[in-house]
Amino acid sequence: MKILQVYRSEPNDDVKTLVEILNRDRDADEFNLYDGDPDYDVLVEKIFAADKTVCWW
Repeated sequence: MKILQVYRSEPNDDVKTLVEILNRDRDADEFNLYDGDPDYDVLVEKIFAADKTVCWW
């Protein structure tokens, strides 16, 4: 299963721990919305390529 983690803001320690748990035994990918000017076309491609997407605010 492929999982995509999308971050709206920089993850704190609690979020990092939860992401580590969710990513276990999965093909994981990440996308940062808080870094500069995000490429939304790439985000859409990653969302459709993933089986599950988790958004972190």
